[in-house]
Amino acid sequence: MAALIGITLIGLVAWVMSTGDDFDPTERDLPIELQRSSARDIPIYRPPLKPWVDPAQPVVPAALDLAPFPADIANAEWQPVGRVKRFQAANLFEKINGEAEKFIKQGFVELSYLLLRSNRDNGEIAIELFDQGDLAGSLGVFAEHAAGRAVQESDGVSFFTTGAGVIGRVDRYFFRAAGDRSSEAIAAKALDLVDAFGALAAASGAAAEAAEVPPGFALLHQRLGIAEKDIQFQEANVFQYDFARRFWFADAGLDGEARIFVHVGEDATAAATLIDALLEEHRYDYDEVADDGDVTVLRHRFLKTYFVITREDKVVFGLDGLTDSGAAADWLARIREGLSDDQT
Repeated sequence: MAALIGITLIGLVAWVMSTGDDFDPTERDLPIELQRSSARDIPIYRPPLKPWVDPAQPVVPAALDLAPFPADIANAEWQPVGRVKRFQAANLFEKINGEAEKFIKQGFVELSYLLLRSNRDNGEIAIELFDQGDLAGSLGVFAEHAAGRAVQESDGVSFFTTGAGVIGRVDRYFFRAAGDRSSEAIAAKALDLVDAFGALAAASGAAAEAAEVPPGFALLHQRLGIAEKDIQFQEANVFQYDFARRFWFADAGLDGEARIFVHVGEDATAAATLIDALLEEHRYDYDEVADDGDVTVLRHRFLKTYFVITREDKVVFGLDGLTDSGAAADWLARIREGLSDDQT
């Protein structure tokens, strides 16, 4: 059997070698006439020639629309590397994955991103400009970043500098600028950005006058005279309670970390319900010191600081973190006076 298979294979190899060049194209290939196409020639689009531009070179600012960034954000030294990139709530995670929810819960509308490069040393500074919808949104986000830092104010811009950039807010905008290195040039550009962003406040001045100023902010800033940089807004989880939302806070100018808080409820009933809920939760860590039916004073069992709360119609207000409860009376009187001015 093996011999038969061997003879067959030898014969097959001999046949292949003897017929390898024996090819008749008429048996397998299509006639030349059938291979010719009768379709019309289709012209191919040839784009016009353009001057070559080195992609590594900065883009000329005049050729770009930098909005919503102020026009003078770029200058002879610092020029855009590319166009302004925009992100909405649906794709914000692509740019700041892990932080997106923090901005969205504070009223996020749009993020504009721009990269500037210095033609002196090729240093770069990346700028993020967040449109948070309104004043409360930008204050809320800025408060989270500025906690424990010395905040400065210039032409309506609240800001603080970092090791290689600046973080701040103006009107409804929150911005961050971060350089790729720590240098005098980047530090100087960061301060230039603060001046440039002042134009956003000027540009939106008329719109801000027409828009309704949040009543909590109006009370603290306009009627109590507290500087804007000392006012914060917290949208949710106030005092670490999920039911407490939309509180305004301000530095009371007292010893320790005392701060004023204001919340404007839907009506007087909602305000009273909120106070009851806050007091119920606070009593797990606080002892009641006084309650005259109007003002309630609690003292923390371990920190020994005071929490004072009351309301006027639908407005809940008070002080937190007081080291001396006696200092609350003057502030409560001033707040009531400010609310009275608002009603008149």
